[in-house]
Amino acid sequence: MRVITLDAHVGGAAVRLATSGLPRVDGGSIAERGVQFERVAGDLALWLTREPRGHAGLVGVVLTEGDRAEADAGMLFFTGAGMRALSGHAAMAATALAFNHGLVTPRQPDLLQIDTQAGAMTVRVTSRDENRGVRAVRLEGSRAAVLRGNVRVTTSRRPVRADIAWSGSEVVAIVEGEAAGVPLSSSHALELRRAALELMATLDGMLTLTPPGHDVAMPVGACAFVGPASDLHADVRSVLVRADGSVSRSASVSGTVAVSVVLSAMGLLVPGSICRHESLSGTTWSAEVTPGSGDPMPLSTVAVTAEVHATGAHDFVMELRDPLPRGVQWL
Repeated sequence: MRVITLDAHVGGAAVRLATSGLPRVDGGSIAERGVQFERVAGDLALWLTREPRGHAGLVGVVLTEGDRAEADAGMLFFTGAGMRALSGHAAMAATALAFNHGLVTPRQPDLLQIDTQAGAMTVRVTSRDENRGVRAVRLEGSRAAVLRGNVRVTTSRRPVRADIAWSGSEVVAIVEGEAAGVPLSSSHALELRRAALELMATLDGMLTLTPPGHDVAMPVGACAFVGPASDLHADVRSVLVRADGSVSRSASVSGTVAVSVVLSAMGLLVPGSICRHESLSGTTWSAEVTPGSGDPMPLSTVAVTAEVHATGAHDFVMELRDPLPRGVQWL
C-alpha cells in the first residue's frame, strides 16, 4: 500500500495533500463524495494523518470534482479525528501546492474556485517567488458576524468575559488570555486546552447560538485566547483551541476571521485597514474586514492572507504486518 503526498505549512499549520494512492470517489454531490470517501478511505485517512506518519496538528486534503459549473476543483478534508467539512488553511496550502505542481487548471489565472462540504470558497494567489512558485495566497469571502458580545462566563478557574463570533464555518468564543489566567505560549498548551474545553462546555450549557443563514443552533466549535502580540509589526496574538482538543499551530482562518470581526465591531479595526494576527508559533497572518449592513445581525466579509511554504513530498507505505493500520492519535 503506497500513498504519495505533497506537504506544506501555512504559518506553522501542517497540511498534507494526497496526490495518489487513496481510493477515488466519483459521482453525486461533494457532500455525497465526502460520505463515500469516509466509507472507502476513512481508515487510510487516519493512517495518513495520525502518528507515526502524522500528528495532531495535521490536516489532510484530497482533490475531487466541484459541484458548481464555475468551480475549478473540490476539496475534502480529514484529520486524525476524522473528516472535517472545511479547513481554511488546508485549502490555502492545497491551492498553492496544486498550482505549483500543475494539479489544477484554473479558469482564471492565479484564482481557484473551490467547492467543499461546507460550501464554496475562493483562494487567490497574492505573490510568487523568483521561480514563479506561489508564495502567499488570500482566502476571500468568509462571511462573519458577532453573535454575542461581552458574555459573562463563570468557570472553575475564574469568571471571564467572552465575545462569541461566527467565522463563516464555526462558532468561536474569544476570551482574553490574561483574564482567563492562561499564558499564550506553546509551553502552556495543555493548560490552554483544559481552559478552552471547560469554557466551550460552559457556553454550550448557557447559550443557544444560531449562526446567520442557519436554521439550527450550533455548539461552540473553538475558543480563541487573545493577548498582546510579541511582534512589533503585529496587532494581536491569539491561540485557537478546537472542540476536539487540538491546539492550532497557526493563527488559523477561523481564529483570524473571528478575532478581526470582533475588533471591527468594537471600532478597533477601521474599514480598509489590515489586522496583523500573530499565532502561537510566532507567524503572522493578515485580515481585511469589509463591514456588512442590515439587521438584526450584519454579516461582514473577511479576506485572510498568509504565506505557504512547501515542506516535502512523501511516499508512504503500509506493510501488511504493521500493527497500527489506523495509526495512533495522541492529544
